[in-house]
Amino acid sequence: MLNSFFDSVVYHAATKGMDAAALRQKVIANNLANVDTPHFKRVEVNFEDAFKKALEKSPNQLVGFRTDKQHFPINRNPDFRNVTPAMWRQNDTYSRSDDNNVDMDVEMVELAKNELMMNSLVEILNRKFSGLSSAITGRSE
Repeated sequence: MLNSFFDSVVYHAATKGMDAAALRQKVIANNLANVDTPHFKRVEVNFEDAFKKALEKSPNQLVGFRTDKQHFPINRNPDFRNVTPAMWRQNDTYSRSDDNNVDMDVEMVELAKNELMMNSLVEILNRKFSGLSSAITGRSE
């Protein structure tokens, strides 16, 4: 049972999303720390495109549930285990005369969006673990 829990699509998608949000948090903090550094170029993290690509590889049909590993898979689930965020330096914009392109307002908006994403993913995993806990103890919380 635990194998199916930790190998589920929701678990992999949520944990990969949290990894990307943690990386994005570090990148935004670095951008903010260098807001006054001449010639510094802001860095962005893009996880959503890789996630979308993994979703597009999976069929848009009903996924069959296998009760035995020897059964034929029917329309496999998307595989999020190898999805990784991409980082890139934004060299094509200039917002100040010192060649630094970090905008404090943009970074704060990105920080707020990232916090909402992280909170949502934590809630998803909390609900999954709560369901597992209920199954183990036999009582709902």
